[in-house]
Parts: sequence; structure tokens; C-alpha cells
Amino acid sequence: MFLHRIYLLISLGSVLLGMSAPQGLAQSSEEGNLIKMICLMNFKIAMADAGKLPPKGMGQFTCKCFMNQVNAGASISTAQSICKTKAAARYNL
Repeated sequence: MFLHRIYLLISLGSVLLGMSAPQGLAQSSEEGNLIKMICLMNFKIAMADAGKLPPKGMGQFTCKCFMNQVNAGASISTAQSICKTKAAARYNL
């Protein structure tokens, strides 16, 4: 359940920045850094809301996965699904 919140917040952050299309997520290094910062912030919020203490590196892993997937052309929902599965497997959730 808490991973669902993480990905919902990642999507919200992307939409709020006006970058809901995959091609627009990280057109520049500056935009990519901003998306990553928002992703990590939302990850922390989602984990706190779920009352969970994330394993070390999970936020970085999840946000990097999401950015890589979207930059490779995946939709936001597909990137969320892929990264949710990868994070759950990597961190035994």
C-alpha cells in the first residue's frame, strides 16, 4: 500500500510541473534534478504517512528507476508499475 502512495505522489509531482508526457520529464539536467528532488521528497512523505522507515537507498533506487523508465518512453503508470515491482523485489517488501 505504501508503494502505491509513493507512485501516486511521483505522478502528482510530474503533473504539477506540467510534464505529464513521458518525453517532457527530463529534457534538461536542471529539469531532471528538479523531478528527482520532488520524487525523493514525495517518497519520504509517502513513507512517513505509511508509518514505514524505508531501507537505505530505496528512495534513490525508486526515483532513479522511475526517471529511467519514463525517459526511455514508458508512460508514467507503466514506469510506476515497473519500479514498484523492482523496488519490492530489491528491498524484499
